[in-house]
Amino acid sequence: MSLVVRRSCFDAVQERFLALVEAGQLPLPPELESVVASRVGLPQLRDLMLGGAVGDGVADRLWRGLVQRSRLEAGAWTVAALGMALPGLRRVARDFRSRWRGDVEDLESELFAGFLDRLRTVDIEAPRICGRLIDAAVRAVRRAEPAGPWSQQPSSLAAGPAVPGLPWDHPDYVLARAVAAAVLCREEADVIGATRLGDTTLGQAASALGLAEPAARRWRRQAELRLRGAIRSGELAFVAKPRRLGRQPAPASAVA
Repeated sequence: MSLVVRRSCFDAVQERFLALVEAGQLPLPPELESVVASRVGLPQLRDLMLGGAVGDGVADRLWRGLVQRSRLEAGAWTVAALGMALPGLRRVARDFRSRWRGDVEDLESELFAGFLDRLRTVDIEAPRICGRLIDAAVRAVRRAEPAGPWSQQPSSLAAGPAVPGLPWDHPDYVLARAVAAAVLCREEADVIGATRLGDTTLGQAASALGLAEPAARRWRRQAELRLRGAIRSGELAFVAKPRRLGRQPAPASAVA
């Protein structure tokens, strides 16, 4: 009796990604050739990024180019975006796998669907492009399994009807729930908290992020729209109450 080994979606993407690189269809963007130590291909650059040898600024420049090419040309460059994000997507899949109630193929498909859907709309002028794409993949999985074990479960010892965690309690807790549910990344929550609830101006926050103020305003607006949608849909209602987020003051360099 032969053992059938399942070929995952991740394996298929990795194989296609490497084949495209080998065929010369995914050259390193020229604007990055001057900022990496030597002329390397995308897989090697991915390894450098994983090892911390590439700064966030270079990573965002790479992702800006990948997203632009994917939107213009699709095909091979969309595979390239998936291939470059595979380590992060695999990590997310591992985190969910033991708690996922359906087929593993469905989990992987939901991750890819969330990633690719966000690839069409993600703001490439804001930082942490890849991280925000993976956040979108996480949200897609959680929407697909809303009653999953990561949700807050009613206590069997409590008398009376179960009451969900209120998404309209203290604003810092709302932001913390949004981060826990991957509706917002920590940076987005910090900026919303600091500029809407604290004393930090948007200009100070933009300076701390290395953004122009109009780009920071657009980035914050998109995050706030996602947060509003999550609150209205009830997506945050059963997220276990995390530790309250402390609002981060703007760095001194941003205030000066």
